[in-house]
Order: sequence, then structure tokens, then C-alpha cells
Amino acid sequence: MITHTLKLTALATALVLATAGASMAATWAYVDQDANVRKFHQNGSPVVNGVDEGDKVKVVGQWNNWYKLQIPGPDGWVKASVLDFDYYDDGPDYPVNPGFGFGSNFCVEGNSAQFCLGANY
Repeated sequence: MITHTLKLTALATALVLATAGASMAATWAYVDQDANVRKFHQNGSPVVNGVDEGDKVKVVGQWNNWYKLQIPGPDGWVKASVLDFDYYDDGPDYPVNPGFGFGSNFCVEGNSAQFCLGANY
């Protein structure tokens, strides 16, 4: 019983840390070309939103070459080739690469949050 409780406590702590790390590590990017925003990080996933060339978007997650965006309307995923992290008209002049703490090989989606654990790409 104690071992089970300790495991649950450790899992809950890891979830809180992963969620906090992902939210603190968000960065901004510009959209290079009009694109569909998908529900999940795969081409066959349903389209839930769209972004237009020139939009400034908040990047809140990463899965391989997919990035999760927090945008007006439903949030979702776009391919890395759609985003430009190097161009900022109100930020640093140097290239900015997103750092997402725990990276993302494994993602869990809940009612109000999603977080990822794994290797950083």
C-alpha cells in the first residue's frame, strides 16, 4: 500500500513539474505560410484551426518536427516548416530555438492541458 502511494505521489509530482516546465518554456514564432492547424501531431489528424502567413503565434509544445500552438480558437499542431523562429520585429536579433524542458517523446492530453516527456529535438 505504501509503495503504491509513493508511486502515485511521484507520478503526480512529475506531471506537475512537466506541466509547469512546458508553460514556462513557451516561445513565439512567426508563420511563414498559411497552414492548417491539426488536433494531433500527424498529417491525417482533423483540422481544428488555421494560421496565416505573418501571424505571430505562441509555441507551447513540440513533438519531433511538429509544434503545438496556443492561438485564438482551438489550439493545435503545425509542421516545423511552417514556422520561423529566427524573425522577430519586437524581440531578439539572434536566432531563437525553442527549449521545451522535457522535450517530447510522450504526450498526454487532458481537459485543460497537454504535456510531453522525452528527448528534446
